[in-house]
Amino acid sequence: MDARSYKKEQWYSMDYYTRSSLAYNFTLFEEEDDSSRVRARAKKTTDDADGSITQEQETRASRKEKKEADLKRRRTRRSKIIRISLGVLFGFAIAFIVASIIHGQVQLTELNQEIANAKAQLAEQQSIYTQLEMKVDSSISTTVVEDYARNNLKMNKAANSQKEFVDLSEGDKAEVSLSADKNIFESIAEAFTSLWS
Repeated sequence: MDARSYKKEQWYSMDYYTRSSLAYNFTLFEEEDDSSRVRARAKKTTDDADGSITQEQETRASRKEKKEADLKRRRTRRSKIIRISLGVLFGFAIAFIVASIIHGQVQLTELNQEIANAKAQLAEQQSIYTQLEMKVDSSISTTVVEDYARNNLKMNKAANSQKEFVDLSEGDKAEVSLSADKNIFESIAEAFTSLWS
């Protein structure tokens, strides 16, 4: 093998390895930032044109890089502001929900306490009512009434001599007494009124 064919063969093998390694070149999948893209474009256009970068193209490229960098900064600033404002709104919403839950629990506790107090008062009033009812029943008993009548009013039980018996075996009778000073017209009027009643 001569040196010429060896170099040719070596070049073919390098070309093969270069082509086959392109499939594994991960830099193709990485995102480039805007400034590196601009530099690559400027380099490509200048290399294609005359092989060297002119001062004017370099200043254009740097201005373009600055503009794109400023634009990118503005976008990130806006996105940060939006994220912060959404976070603050979300925080306020959560704080409002938690505060309303706590307020509801406080009101529920107060109402339960009021119900317990009302039940205690009701039980107390019912016991007072029962006591008063027992007092009234004991004060109205027949022995208390007899003692009061005998001691305070000086009354005694009726004796047999004081009792009067009524005989109802003859049936019911009604007697009407007429006054002597009535005239005939009054007696006729009373007769008519007795018929209607």
